[in-house]
Amino acid sequence: MQKEEKKEKEFFTLLSDTTFKRMFKDEDSRFFFEKVIKYYSKLDLEGYELYDNEINSGNVARDYRLDVLLKKGRDFIIVEMNKNVSERVLIKNRMYLFSIAGGGLEKGEDFVKMKTVLINFNNSLYKIKPDAINVDYTLRNEKYNDVIDDIKIHNIYLESLKNVRYNGSNEEETFMAMMVADSYEEMREIANGCEEALYIVEKLERLNEDDKFRTDYNVELVRRKEINSARLDGYDAGAKAREKEIAKNLLNIGTSKEDIIKVTGLSEEEINNLIEELNS
Repeated sequence: MQKEEKKEKEFFTLLSDTTFKRMFKDEDSRFFFEKVIKYYSKLDLEGYELYDNEINSGNVARDYRLDVLLKKGRDFIIVEMNKNVSERVLIKNRMYLFSIAGGGLEKGEDFVKMKTVLINFNNSLYKIKPDAINVDYTLRNEKYNDVIDDIKIHNIYLESLKNVRYNGSNEEETFMAMMVADSYEEMREIANGCEEALYIVEKLERLNEDDKFRTDYNVELVRRKEINSARLDGYDAGAKAREKEIAKNLLNIGTSKEDIIKVTGLSEEEINNLIEELNS
């Protein structure tokens, strides 16, 4: 009898939304992301529970969904894995942050003030500072120079640590480097004997045995190609309108023009036009 040929294992990158959600939802592998988040943002995710990681944006053109949404009491944390980060992606994520911070998840009389944090894992050399690993944002009231600490953004840039290898004391940096690896072999090389890192590689390889996951993963790849080639003129117009609406709300609470530009991506001229519109 002819020996059955061993099937080559498909590589599932941690940058994929499908892989990221699966690994984060799995209690045995969530530590991988929690350690990096705590190290770079000082946020301890203990006590936070998955609220609903399938919230639809309502945007038919992109059918965009939050990657992970965590809730503890009245506080929310959004975690996004941005495989191909761009200014548009970061603006879109901020739009969700403000939607949730504004009480989008609370109904009627149940509205309560809450703290909301957005954590972006960004796969790109695009950044505010060329050597940045973590860039944090808070909102500031321009008139009174008060920090609005109920809303915060952490941008963690993965490629900054692409060449890192485990040395016995840099576990969090090792985990970040693994996120941008291109093969299981490269992951093992980065892990360099770190047991927790090697455990994640084994978990990823075992996903090859899950037919549904393999299907979902490849559907995502096809969908990304479709989105990248599609004309999104209608989406762009809708996004611009929402950015202006967010900017107006921020102006009404006294947020500085500089912070609004960071949050919405609008130009200073566009912000000034909105100020004149509000004043009139």
